[in-house]
Amino acid sequence: MLLVRDDDLLDFAVRRGPFEPSPRTLLNRHGDAYRYQLVMARWLESYRDRRAEHDGVPVAVADAQYEAGALETLSDIAANLRHGDFLPGGSFYEEAQKDARPAVVGVRPR
Repeated sequence: MLLVRDDDLLDFAVRRGPFEPSPRTLLNRHGDAYRYQLVMARWLESYRDRRAEHDGVPVAVADAQYEAGALETLSDIAANLRHGDFLPGGSFYEEAQKDARPAVVGVRPR
C-alpha cells in the first residue's frame, strides 16, 4: 500500500483563511483522523475538477448555474475538512455536540 506523505496532504491552496489552529497543528493533534479528512478533501477537489470539465459538452444556462453551485459546494466541503471543522473542537463537531445533548425539561432550545 502506498501512503500519501503528510507534506503532500498539507500541500493545498487555502480556500478560506486564516487557519487557526494551523493544518500542521491539527495533524499533530488529531493524527490519522485529520489525515483521512485531508484525503477526502483531495478526492472531493479532484471529483469537482472532473465534473467541471463536462467532457466538452455545452450545458443549458440553468444546468450551468446548478453545476456551478454544486462545484462551489464541493470546494466548501473540502475547505471544511481541511480546517478540521468535523474534528473534536471544530465548529461543526461542536454544533453536533450541542444538538446531541439531552434537552432539559422546561427549557426551550435556542
